[in-house]
Amino acid sequence: MGGVFSKKDKTPKVSEQDNAILALKTQRDKIKQMIKRKENCMEKERLLAKELIREGKKDRALLLLKKKRYQEKIIDQTLSQLSKIEQMVQDLEFAEIQQKVVEGLKQGNDALKKMNSLFDVDEIDRIMEETKEAAEYQEEISNMLSGQLSTSDVSDVEKELEELLAAQVPADILPSVPTHDLPEPASPEKEKIASSKREKVAVEA
Repeated sequence: MGGVFSKKDKTPKVSEQDNAILALKTQRDKIKQMIKRKENCMEKERLLAKELIREGKKDRALLLLKKKRYQEKIIDQTLSQLSKIEQMVQDLEFAEIQQKVVEGLKQGNDALKKMNSLFDVDEIDRIMEETKEAAEYQEEISNMLSGQLSTSDVSDVEKELEELLAAQVPADILPSVPTHDLPEPASPEKEKIASSKREKVAVEA
């Protein structure tokens, strides 16, 4: 149980900017709903005005049309305000994106500075200079020897290289030289006598 209560709250924090965007979106949605209701009401009043005209009640029809015209002007003004609210929402959201981009760039810049602090510029220059000098020295030797050795010389050099490589093979890989006397091979006569003895033993058995 203690572990449950000790866990950190991972719920993302809501900033003032988030609250402002949410409030503007809520206001925008309410305005849209209000405009939709007004438009439905005006359509009903327009149909009612047509009915009153058919009934000869022009005065009442004119009053409804005036009311409809007034509501249209209110809707136009509301749409203008709605446009400003939507623009403000877009500006706030874009500013939030910019803020995240700036924070990302700042973190990347800090990480890059830490990485650069691990390297000594003077040490890198020294290593690069030594590498360059070694390469130039190798190239100088190659240029000096180029065209100075015959095909036979090159062959002898390669053979010498192989001998040096062979000399570097560990001793435990090669078979050991025997220290005792090797048995002498039997002569044909001795081999014939031994064969007769083996046959005789086999018959007696």
